Amino acid sequence: MEAPEGAKRCPDCGEDKPLSAFGLNKRMADGRARYCKVCFGARSKQSYRKRRAEQGRPVRERIEVPPAHKYCPRCAQVLPETDFGRNRSTRDGLTSYCRPCHARTTLDNRVKNHGSDRNYKLKLRYGITEDDFERMLARQGGLCAICQAVPGAFVDHCHRTGQVRGVLCFNCNNGLGHFGDNTVLLELAALYLDGEVFRPEFVVPPPPRRGGDVAPGRSSHLARRYNVRHEDVERMIADQHGLCALCWDRPPEHVDHCHRTGGVRFVLCLPCNTGIGQFRDDPVVVRRALAYVEAALPVPADEYTDRAPSPEELARLDRADEDARSEFYSRVVRV
Repeated sequence: MEAPEGAKRCPDCGEDKPLSAFGLNKRMADGRARYCKVCFGARSKQSYRKRRAEQGRPVRERIEVPPAHKYCPRCAQVLPETDFGRNRSTRDGLTSYCRPCHARTTLDNRVKNHGSDRNYKLKLRYGITEDDFERMLARQGGLCAICQAVPGAFVDHCHRTGQVRGVLCFNCNNGLGHFGDNTVLLELAALYLDGEVFRPEFVVPPPPRRGGDVAPGRSSHLARRYNVRHEDVERMIADQHGLCALCWDRPPEHVDHCHRTGGVRFVLCLPCNTGIGQFRDDPVVVRRALAYVEAALPVPADEYTDRAPSPEELARLDRADEDARSEFYSRVVRV
């Protein structure tokens, strides 16, 4: 029995179906596949399972996933979509694995491609390998390049140029960070720890300090730890013109004292107070840090040429210098 016009019979299911139920196949006379799409899919699955069985490889069964959920192939669990990270390159905008499995897969790939997670991070952040790190540390005798007292463990680099300078201990690396690799501040810190406090001729006055009630417990804390009163600290801050006694750039926040004698020195800002603490209040260590940073500074190029500046250039430079001087004196006060 022939199929009606505009239809075709599938030899597998024996049903007459419209031509649209059959896939395209240019090799057939009517341009349609021999089997309907449903039967063709069943045949394809059967053939796929047969080939996998011949190869000794299992067939992954289809997992029914409820709405707002996703299947993680690594842990073989159906989890809420909130347990997956974001990935804009995928169709659903989610990572293939749940967050814990994604972290383990990432670590496995780093170990596979780079030897270890640490080697990957050293390459990414500093452009060196673990072997380079070990050679640098060996050249330093296994110790911090600054204090030379404890083992080095942290790669130090210049934040402006990205150049790797050496391997430091936690304290020295942190101390350089608090002083911002600033050689002037490091020199002032060494003088400060030697008892020589630099007092500038001009300062930029900070905004007025807010008055009000003293924080609960502050008076007892100052008396117990430093043997001073809140009024004494306020007088010290006023004598410092409301600025840190080391950098003269930021408002003071912390009472600084000698850790050997317990004597109160001045009131410092957080970076300066923490920085000298990380260098163990030792001016020798601070000077070593200064020499360490200076040794890695790039050699400045010769900015001068044999060409004499024109009168117009000299006039422009004079105006720029005068403007800078006027702007400076408009912001500062003499102390």
